[in-house]
Amino acid sequence: MSAEISKIANGPVMWIIALLTIGLVVVQAVLIYRLTRKYAEAKKALTPEEMKTALKTGGVVAIGPAISVFILALTMISLMGAPATLMRIGIIGSATTEMTAATVGALMAGVSLGAEELTLAAFGCAMFGCAVMSAGYLIMIPLISRGLAKPLQKLFAPKAKGEKPSKLSVFFGAIFPLLFFTLLAATQLANGLDYVGVLIIAALVMYVLDKIAKTKNIKWLKEWSMGIAVLVGMACGPLLGMFL
Repeated sequence: MSAEISKIANGPVMWIIALLTIGLVVVQAVLIYRLTRKYAEAKKALTPEEMKTALKTGGVVAIGPAISVFILALTMISLMGAPATLMRIGIIGSATTEMTAATVGALMAGVSLGAEELTLAAFGCAMFGCAVMSAGYLIMIPLISRGLAKPLQKLFAPKAKGEKPSKLSVFFGAIFPLLFFTLLAATQLANGLDYVGVLIIAALVMYVLDKIAKTKNIKWLKEWSMGIAVLVGMACGPLLGMFL
């Protein structure tokens, strides 16, 4: 990145835009949490204690992926500047996806991201490519989610109190996620024996921790078991890569 582009990419205007965008994400997260809590309390779907546990578990599980995103973001900073990286990672949370969108955008201006010096036009195209990709997250979801809530409720919710969940709700709530993550794991396993080893180690760690948590009734360990398994898998990955 040239000095001229670096000055613009890391300038106060870009910081203001980045912080405003992150602010929108925070507002959406707060609104979604409030709506979820209101719905759970009205329908008595979750107790306050269960909601706290779900939040803790989600936060712990997010630590592992956040570390990998942070490492990839360091590369993105050198290519697009700190404000743009903060803004992009704050919306999507995937440095790989953002790099793909930025690369496509830069190519439209005739520049290969990382291989050549960014021109101002290429930088603008790269940012525009990222913005178009994330438009669905920031704009479309709030617009369509409220309109789809009632039809989906009618489609998936039990018709009467005490009735068993519909087959569609069981499929999309339990079977489909299992199939999706199984397919995702299978694509990773095809990358080599070290990937297989990481999966096995992480699965064993989580199984052992869950067993200990249930046997000893250690509540916090139940919440942290998946997060710990992810971190152990990430730590073992480079070592297995060296030997396998």
